[in-house]
Amino acid sequence: MYYRQQGQPQFIPGFPGFPGGGGGGNVDRRLERLERQLDRLDRQLNQLERRVDRIERRLGFRHDQF
Repeated sequence: MYYRQQGQPQFIPGFPGFPGGGGGGNVDRRLERLERQLDRLDRQLNQLERRVDRIERRLGFRHDQF
């Protein structure tokens, strides 16, 4: 959907800068928590990918076979 087709922006209660918005500190804390969680999940995914690579090498699979 194009920007002009969206109409008026939706106001989010409790979001700073919008009517009814609250303090920005809470949003900043939530964003920091989500960024830490994303980093942690990214590290876990990398570990799992390395583990799968090791197992595939042990079993004799090549990446171009899939």
